[in-house]
This record gives sequence, structure tokens and C-alpha cells, in this order.
Amino acid sequence: MSAPALEVRHVARHFGGLVALRDVSFSVTEGEVVGLIGPNGAGKSTLFEIVSGNLAPTAGAIRYFGADCTHLPPHARRRAGLCRTFQKVRLFASMTVRENVAVAARQSLPPHHDWEAEVVRVLQQMRLVQQADRLPAEITLADRKKVEIGRAMVGTCRVLLLDESLSGLTHEEAEELIGEIMALNREHGITIVVVEHVLSVLAKMVRRLVVLHNATVIADGPPAAVAHDPRVIEAYLGSRRSAFQ
Repeated sequence: MSAPALEVRHVARHFGGLVALRDVSFSVTEGEVVGLIGPNGAGKSTLFEIVSGNLAPTAGAIRYFGADCTHLPPHARRRAGLCRTFQKVRLFASMTVRENVAVAARQSLPPHHDWEAEVVRVLQQMRLVQQADRLPAEITLADRKKVEIGRAMVGTCRVLLLDESLSGLTHEEAEELIGEIMALNREHGITIVVVEHVLSVLAKMVRRLVVLHNATVIADGPPAAVAHDPRVIEAYLGSRRSAFQ
């Protein structure tokens, strides 16, 4: 049996006396789309920072396709195909869409790689060709989200961490972006872990949820089962259980 695409093993993170994460463990099988949910302050963003290498865990380990990457720097994880977006879109305001993707390509790809061809591929994949020569301020928030995902996708991407990529979008925009995200999984086999607060949206994307509360995992399973877990109802869902039904 092959190793999981991503394993979080007994991860803890302390900031002085503040416990941000405590003994967090779960794994993601290659090709899965998994949702990570929990109330504000549960530790979701901290966990993404640790998985992507921007923050070291106080204890525990991160494994990527069976290899321990706990101490690998972010750029090494990125080149190995462990990619992420950020909760706030981080585009260069004075650069066009094409130039924003090009910066990511030149930073992420080896020197011999044809980064210009990679930029074209990403623009086509994310349906951004018509916006390629516009500045971020000249395109919609939905398209800026696509640029952010496209920047994460340059080169090799095997596991993609999406941090609230659907927040702030209209229903129609969210539906369109969901379709494109799911196509990355369906057509390219990319494993996806997504943080999202809009539960009705998340339910359309995932077959499994990991729930964080008070810095640890309190539930891990199919959305329908999680929606009926008393711990999850008390900590997070309340009357919103119907969002998963």
C-alpha cells in the first residue's frame, strides 16, 4: 500500500503559553479532497503554516508521500509539489496577471525550465487568458482568486492547500470556482485540502471533513456523520447541520 499524500502526526504548536495546536493527527490519501473546518481560533491557519513550512511545529511531524518533510524549508516543499494559497490574495498590484504568474514560475521552477510556456499553461488552465494583460485592480475578486490558485499551481503541484479561496465571492462566482477546483482534482489528480467557512459550499466539494476545535481534532469523517457528531454540533455547527444534508 502506498503512503498517504499528506500525514500530520501528533503536531503541536505553542506560542509562549498559548497552545495553538495540540496533538493534531490526520492523513490525506492521494486524490482526496478534504475539508478542514472549525471555529475562528481553532488552529486551521496555523496548521497550514506548519504543513507548508512557514512555521515549525513545537512537536510532531509532517510527512509528504511517506517522506518526513518537517524540517524542509517552504521552497523545497513547493518544488516537491506541496503548494498553497493564502487567505488574503497576495498579488503584486503594479504587475499584470501574466507577470504575477511569471514571478511565481521563475521563483518555483528550476533554471532550465521553460517558465514562459508554464505561464501560458496556467493562464489557460485557470481561464485567465483574456485577463492576462490586466492589473489586479482591473479584474474581479473571483479572477484574483484564480490568479492566486494559478500561482500556486505553477510547475509540479501534487497537494494543494486552499485557504478560504471562496470567501467574498457571490454564489455564482463560488459555483464557477468550485467547478475549476474540482477539475484540478478530477482531471489532474491533485490532492486538495481546503479551509472554508461556507458549509453549504464546502459540502459540494468534499467527501470528508476534519474538524478542529480548541487546538485539536474533534472529528474526522464524511460530512453527514460529522454533522451529527455532538461535539461538532456544540463547538461549531449548531443549527447549521442542514448545510450538509
